[in-house]
Order: sequence, then structure tokens, then C-alpha cells
Amino acid sequence: MDQNRGSFRRKQLLLAYDNDKGLCGMVVPRMKEMLEQRAFDVELLDLDGAAVEIDPEDYDGLVIGSPALGIGWKGAGPSPKVRTFIDGIEDLDELKVALFCVYQAMPGRTLDNMSALVQERGGELVVQKAYWAMNPQDDEHVLPAECMVRIR
Repeated sequence: MDQNRGSFRRKQLLLAYDNDKGLCGMVVPRMKEMLEQRAFDVELLDLDGAAVEIDPEDYDGLVIGSPALGIGWKGAGPSPKVRTFIDGIEDLDELKVALFCVYQAMPGRTLDNMSALVQERGGELVVQKAYWAMNPQDDEHVLPAECMVRIR
């Protein structure tokens, strides 16, 4: 009899975010809770702008968040901290990646720009979600639900 049949392994996620102006911090605690309810082990990484070395093979997926300041068009994100983080990853080798931003007025092209950076490194985009700082709980379940379906 196969000893592994029916065994369950929680998927490993890295949730990396820039909490400039406290924007991503509005959604990260609840997002982490909802991801853990969906059988993920979630490691948090509050980006401080320093280069971070991660081994993408340690994770089943990445969740990356950036603030979108102002109206999100001129100087649209991702933030310099998020850009440094993504640029520091040599090869995502088809790793599944979820992106989010928390915006003040408009997300602008922040998610499009983040998506392009991730895809340039071979990452597979599974979902992107913009959260409005004035109502961050609106559709807060979307990103965790999509991760559950697409990273499993």
C-alpha cells in the first residue's frame, strides 16, 4: 500500500510587500489569515529596500504587494522597494505569482508594471488585485481564493 496516498502537504507561500505609508499593512494581516485558512503556510517579508536573496524553489508561490501612491500614473509603481525585490530574483522559472497593490486614488499602471517585471523573469501570473485604501476589505477574498485554485 502506498504510504503517501492521501497525504497532505501545505503549500509554501512568500508574501513580500512594501508597507510605505502603511498601505499594504491595511490588507496583509487579513490576507495572510485567509491564505492560511486555505491551507498555505505563509512567510511574511516586509521589504525595506535592501536586496533580498530568496530561493524561488523554496516556495510554491509568491505574493508581492506594492503601494500605489497618488493617482498612480506619473511615476506609477511598483515602488522602488518592490522593484528592487523583483529585480533581485534571477529566475522565477514558472513560479506562480500573485500581485497586489493598495492605492490612494487610483492604481494606475502599477499592477501592469509589476506583471511585466515578473513575467520577464519567467514567473507565471495567477492573479492581480488592486485594493483601495479607503475600503481595503472590498473583495478581499479574491486574491486568496485565486491562489487556492491556481497554486494548488
